Amino acid sequence: MKKINLISVIVLASVLMMSCGQNSKTQNSEEAHEHEEHAEEVVLTEAQMKAVDIRLSKVEMRDLNSVIRVNGQLAIDPQKRAEITSLTSGIIKQVLVTEGKIVSAGQAVAYLENTEIVELQKNYLVLKKETLIAEQEYNRQKELSAQGAGVEKTLQQAAANYEITKAQLAGLEKQLLQLSISPQQVSTGNMATKIPLRSPITGYVNKINVSTGSFVDVQTSLMNITDKSGIHCDVKIFEKDIHHVKIGQEVDIVLTNQPSKMLKGKVYEINKSFEDDTKAILVHVSLQTTDTQLLPGMYVTGLINTGRQKTAAVPNEAIVSKDGKKYIFVLKNEEEAEYEKSFHFTAVEVIAGASELGYTQITPVGGLEENAVIVSSNAFYVGSMSVEHGEHGH
Repeated sequence: MKKINLISVIVLASVLMMSCGQNSKTQNSEEAHEHEEHAEEVVLTEAQMKAVDIRLSKVEMRDLNSVIRVNGQLAIDPQKRAEITSLTSGIIKQVLVTEGKIVSAGQAVAYLENTEIVELQKNYLVLKKETLIAEQEYNRQKELSAQGAGVEKTLQQAAANYEITKAQLAGLEKQLLQLSISPQQVSTGNMATKIPLRSPITGYVNKINVSTGSFVDVQTSLMNITDKSGIHCDVKIFEKDIHHVKIGQEVDIVLTNQPSKMLKGKVYEINKSFEDDTKAILVHVSLQTTDTQLLPGMYVTGLINTGRQKTAAVPNEAIVSKDGKKYIFVLKNEEEAEYEKSFHFTAVEVIAGASELGYTQITPVGGLEENAVIVSSNAFYVGSMSVEHGEHGH
């Protein structure tokens, strides 16, 4: 029986190649152009279909583990990225890091110089002396009042003056600490002429926007720091699929420019508003990886596993792969000739989902007519005829 089928296939392929050769001789240039445009159309006779056991059926709705195909890109959590800025204007005295270097939280990445820094420390020393004097006067007035020799109003003024200078001194101490200047060192006369600019997080230095001698103000971004442990994937879900997506669903992810790089993820957050003018929302997917080569902005394709549901499915034999894409063959029309019937098929690109029990979920890229009839078995042979047909079209 196997020998008979093999002979039938060889005979069918020979007949088709001869048929295509004869057709190519009779076509004019305009028909040849149309042939190239529609190279995915295949015509088979009833006898040819029987020879390789090609059967037809409709797309079925089956209870399968369903997936949604999505596109998106890698991103960083907001709390895992930082811009280094200065709390005061000044001249960059020294840049301590290079792009790509890893830095720790609190590490100095540059030094800034400003004459106002020295002025601030001088004011702190003066105010510290004034606070000491105000404290002494307040204590003296308390003693006089306790001995009955003081004036109540004078005591109140001394107390108020002491509290005001204490508050002013505390404010200046906070300013010095924000600039990474130690008030204790200033108190000993060790005044700083430059201040360190520190990284608020641990991460990699992305882009440095300044160099030694650059003038910066409080609005200048000196450099960016990124903590790649916060890298995740943002994918877009369109309106028709929103109700299928839930937190906790597993996602298979492939980098668009590195198809061999497979990642596992899980939905952890779903936006509640549409993106710009599109009918799509962002879904945030955490990544189960420690790969440090991943970069924010890399484009990805993902399959969200939405669980079991009724979905359009076809037999595995109905799907043909070609040039990295997947197709099914749809019956376009039937023709009754004088001696036998012929069948016209066109290739329709589909996105294949989960496979189970011999059936695979499909999503037609360009849509599919309701009750469309497809090749449900041995579509591989129809696909090979399509290739031969296309080659003769040239």
